[in-house]
Amino acid sequence: MAKRKHMPNNKHKGLFIYCHVCKKHFSWTRKTILRNTKKVKEEPTCGETGKNYSTCKNFEKHRYKSRLHVPGSDGRKASKTHDATNYADAVIQAIDFEKEFKLELQGWGLPTEIKNRQYLFDIQLRYIDFLDNIDVPEHQKNTLSDQRKNEIVNCLKIFNEALAKHNINKKLLVINRINDMHVGLFHDYLLIDKNYRGATYNGKMTAVKKFFVWAIDKYTINMKNPFEKVRLLPVAVRRDTITKEEFKNLLKIIKPENGIEIKGKYKRNRYKLYLKDALELALHTGGRREEVVGLKWNMIREKDGEPIYIEVPNLKVKRKKGTRFNIDVPPKIIPVTKSLKAILFRLGYDINIGKDRHLLNPDKRTASSTKSMNEALSLGFSHFYNQLNTGRELKFKCLRKTYLTYLSSTLKGDTKRLSSHATDTVLKKHYIDERIVDKAIKELDIFED
Repeated sequence: MAKRKHMPNNKHKGLFIYCHVCKKHFSWTRKTILRNTKKVKEEPTCGETGKNYSTCKNFEKHRYKSRLHVPGSDGRKASKTHDATNYADAVIQAIDFEKEFKLELQGWGLPTEIKNRQYLFDIQLRYIDFLDNIDVPEHQKNTLSDQRKNEIVNCLKIFNEALAKHNINKKLLVINRINDMHVGLFHDYLLIDKNYRGATYNGKMTAVKKFFVWAIDKYTINMKNPFEKVRLLPVAVRRDTITKEEFKNLLKIIKPENGIEIKGKYKRNRYKLYLKDALELALHTGGRREEVVGLKWNMIREKDGEPIYIEVPNLKVKRKKGTRFNIDVPPKIIPVTKSLKAILFRLGYDINIGKDRHLLNPDKRTASSTKSMNEALSLGFSHFYNQLNTGRELKFKCLRKTYLTYLSSTLKGDTKRLSSHATDTVLKKHYIDERIVDKAIKELDIFED
């Protein structure tokens, strides 16, 4: 967890704390002064709110930064942003930067272009800020989930690990010097050191390639994308579905005493009170984790007093289109089948219908708890399924595959009109094709007894 950064009064020369929100450089964070014969503590103020530094809510966006004067220039500065989280480490990195700066002076004379030199790690930090929508124009802001942003950042870290293995310093590597050789090192690191399979390899390569696309465009860097020639590995598409017997056995073993997981010195219990209900909802709705966790009673539509279908926001498509551009994205339509209806009534349909209230864990919901529930579903499924010793490695998403397999068999060519892979417009001026929904309700029965 990020901590607030501090700077002593007798700080290292050229070292500052820079706020990426208010754009202010802080050369100190607290000092004691003499005022009216009394010693009082004083702080610098935020460039945005005017309040004391210690109350700034954007401290996670603070970075230690070095600024050095370029000799022979009219006040020009060479700067470098550090990844240090404390002052002592920042000083070490600042000294390393100063040494490299002096070498530039000795080797090339007055570095008239040194300010424009783009170092890999500096650009990576700015890219992370871009992902967090810091200093991004309103029309370019993205709506990536925290999970996806973390995945991208992790890809950049792995790329840096591959370089470090060969003693290449990410902080001193000028980005336009990165070439096929560096990509080759990353290639070997993913396949040999990390032993990643095709899909994971492709994901890491694609994420880093997109970073270079952004960097080259953003900073008009004179280079070709070194990842342009990367060939993605062939991936065998797995359509693993869970069987009726497996699912029944899975629900039976979901108990607190079976939830203990020990990894190294860490011990956790993967059992959650809502886990069984969540897995059943996932199987009978085909929803992704966040869709299942986000289900509310007021999403259910009735006809003649009976639940007919559920309107679920198509989060994947809405997020891809971005805020203000996703108003016309139709929701997913989930038919309330006989089995799903039984689950809804068991969860309290009679007393909750129409309420702005979650189906799962409704009384203890916060943004952080919702995020942890998403993780609990996938981790919990894997933990308990592995105890069945079936010889297969099924993941949470197999429930969605199972649902779509049954749905496809029932609806034939109309499946995409109800799944999240919809390209057809499900809603036309708020009109639902009730014939398709009705057919699904009557004929779709997962694990028919």
